[in-house]
Amino acid sequence: MHQHIFSHPNVIQIDHPTLITVRLLDNIDDLLVLASLTNPLFEMIVSQVAGVEATLIVRQQAFVNIDYQPTHCIAEQYDVNRLIGQGVRLYSRMAVAPRVCIEQLKAGIEIIIQADGKMFFSAVEQGKFELIPLEHDLRLLCEPQVLVIAKTILGQKPKHSESTATLAVHISELEQVRRDIADYMRGESGKIHPGVSTELLKLDHLLQNKRQWLLRTYHQSLERPSLSRAANEASLDIEKLQQKLECYNILAPFDVTELVNQLSDDEN
Repeated sequence: MHQHIFSHPNVIQIDHPTLITVRLLDNIDDLLVLASLTNPLFEMIVSQVAGVEATLIVRQQAFVNIDYQPTHCIAEQYDVNRLIGQGVRLYSRMAVAPRVCIEQLKAGIEIIIQADGKMFFSAVEQGKFELIPLEHDLRLLCEPQVLVIAKTILGQKPKHSESTATLAVHISELEQVRRDIADYMRGESGKIHPGVSTELLKLDHLLQNKRQWLLRTYHQSLERPSLSRAANEASLDIEKLQQKLECYNILAPFDVTELVNQLSDDEN
């Protein structure tokens, strides 16, 4: 379960109270986070516990970073305690707006863990995210492949400096996955879980918004050779040249101006 959203397992060893900070990676599109908030941000399984020493197996989503730092702070009351073979997952609370959760994730989510015969977990600030024991996790979701691909496409953040051809590829991939979503919903009509159907419709709407942005950027790239230059840069250069010519006409001697006009008439 969740193999398609989690990274490869990491083995973490602790022998003192530890402050875990879960934070969103830089340059991650909010659309990807928005589409992935229904899934857990990480999963921690207790592999070994011996007194104050413990070994954890950690899997996390690719767009978050987990930092481990020793701490002298000890929670007055822990949210979850775990034995060997048991674990927890970190979810956003269902009653909290996704935008608020994303802002909190950018700032960082802090969790204190400690071993003392058992593993103890406690979130520093309650409200936007919660720790849920594995056996109490009722949000399990086996996502269809088209849903995973759609989230992957949303997670790709095009740069303004990309070429017109690259933008065209992005648009083609996006339109393809939207067709796949439509075909999947038609082919599995009446068989899709309501939650998956709602998720697909939400992703299709987000993909449509991204498609509009990509098309606008694509057309802008066709109108000018470089997105770093203004579309009307050429006309501005002509206006500057005309102003310079007027200045030359005013400041240059009369005979020089007449000579230039004659040469210009001869060329025409």
